[in-house]
Amino acid sequence: MSALRFQSPIIARGAFMFAPGEVAPSAGRVTVLIGPNGGGKTTALRAAAGMLAPEQGAILLDGAPVHTMPAAQRAARMALVAQRPEVGAPFSVRDVVALGRVLRPASPERIAHALARSGLTQLADRPFHALSGGQQQRVAVARAFAQHEPGGVLLLDEAFAAVDPPEAAALVREIRAEAAAGATVLAATHDLSVASALADDVWCIAGGRSTAFGAARELLTRAALPSLLGVAVAEAHGSRGTIAVADYGGILPEAPR
Repeated sequence: MSALRFQSPIIARGAFMFAPGEVAPSAGRVTVLIGPNGGGKTTALRAAAGMLAPEQGAILLDGAPVHTMPAAQRAARMALVAQRPEVGAPFSVRDVVALGRVLRPASPERIAHALARSGLTQLADRPFHALSGGQQQRVAVARAFAQHEPGGVLLLDEAFAAVDPPEAAALVREIRAEAAAGATVLAATHDLSVASALADDVWCIAGGRSTAFGAARELLTRAALPSLLGVAVAEAHGSRGTIAVADYGGILPEAPR
């Protein structure tokens, strides 16, 4: 199992990102990253993947700075789902998923399994650019599944954006299964209901600073979230416990009588 640690203070792209201290997403658990747009969530994930080198502080994978690892070594231990998957060639869905194995040993079986887990088997031969935005996002998740090794690190940046609820629920189940198998999962999302289903722990970043890190049962609540996100929050009771949802009606002006 890989150990991922953010040793603060961390400065990346000239911005102070995290409060002093250490944030360490746990192996076998899903840490959901929440916060306002532009707050630093994507920067944190890109830095965790070794795509940004901290100017100060360190992001460590099993004690070694992530950004100094050779690309093949990083690919063997972590996979990233970007917020906006980009494919510059006329690839099929299967071709895009196979890109997850570019720096790993070839494995048609792993590719087929990743397609099945993401509900894409029937779309495997379709052109990637012919898919909807939500379908393309699921292809990006499948690519990460094809790459990801058990016990590694799985980084997801808005992996559920534009994905229909049944498909999002299926992805939540598969990502929870990765954590159960020992993965360290760090996932950014704006969807509080998805966060409620997915998270063991919550990390909130706002204005480039870490404002909270702790158990989901303490932070994904009507009491804690308004001060973290700046929006009213309601709670619903789901089949697996409490679900947090943004209460937009709480900030809208009253309708004229």
